Amino acid sequence: MFIHSLSIEVGPVPADESCAQVGHPDYEAKSRLECAVYIRQLKRVFGNPDPLTLTFERRGFAHDLGRYHEVVAIMTAAGADLFDEAKVPTGWDAIARAELTWLRLQARWREQVVAGAVDMTEVPAVFCSTTIPDFPDHPVSAWWAMGFSPLPAGPAISLH
Repeated sequence: MFIHSLSIEVGPVPADESCAQVGHPDYEAKSRLECAVYIRQLKRVFGNPDPLTLTFERRGFAHDLGRYHEVVAIMTAAGADLFDEAKVPTGWDAIARAELTWLRLQARWREQVVAGAVDMTEVPAVFCSTTIPDFPDHPVSAWWAMGFSPLPAGPAISLH
């Protein structure tokens, strides 16, 4: 992709967050989701940079217990001016937490449909999409990710 590029490993998730562990049975799937959400968060933090200048991707590396995955920042010289390691988040933001919640719940619904425990018509519409919804940067995003509406659907009446 880049003629002259610099690659910096930024980890599989923000530094202060727990991540999928190599060797666990669900590592591959969980790591893939965590890295995807982390990449989305990094793009937000760095202002959705031009992918020809600065991009983030998941890469696999050899390990005694198998392959492990990390997010790697790949940049040109111009991208290096945009990338500041001090801006790399140490924790999930509200949007990333909502995305992780939504992905976990979507996977549970999928498992139930595949197992025949529920019919596809019983799955809430929000979990039928293959695209992660755009959640607002607000703590209530996690509730939206679970399918709850934090605001009344109809007219709200306030009693004092």
